[in-house]
Amino acid sequence: MQLEIDFLAPRDDPGRARLPIRLRAGTNRRRNVEAVLHGDHILVTHPPRMSRAEAERIGEELRVRLERRSACDEIDLAARAAILAARHRLPMASSIAWSERQQSQWGVCMTATAEIRISGRLAELPRFVLDYVIVHELAHLEHPDHGPAFHALVGRYPRAERAIGYLMALDHHRRE
Repeated sequence: MQLEIDFLAPRDDPGRARLPIRLRAGTNRRRNVEAVLHGDHILVTHPPRMSRAEAERIGEELRVRLERRSACDEIDLAARAAILAARHRLPMASSIAWSERQQSQWGVCMTATAEIRISGRLAELPRFVLDYVIVHELAHLEHPDHGPAFHALVGRYPRAERAIGYLMALDHHRRE
């Protein structure tokens, strides 16, 4: 017997629609919790012995990941980086991709391989903030440090100060 329970997760942003979560206690599950997009809702299958509160908590975490992944899929990072590199006379990366692993950094540049990874958390932020992080990482391809020459390159992006302030406020809010 499978038990299904619907609930709407709490909203962090009242202006943004959240997909409803349907919980299902799976009879063959022992440890893992799985979330899949299923039509107009997210189906979260969990072990039968797991409490409803724990299943809801994990379901909410998985919903955030699925929605973030969906937001990332809508943005062509390579095209965006190419436009920004050309517009601000910056070197182009050999590759640029989203990363779900980055929880403390917004972006990272591997200068030896010219690869850039951008945190998936940026997909949900205003585009000028994403663009700033891309410009910041592209500038590292020319100057690996954060010296004056590096800041001069990043300063070519006209909304750099505003984006830095936005990220600082977000980081401060997250620590509280």
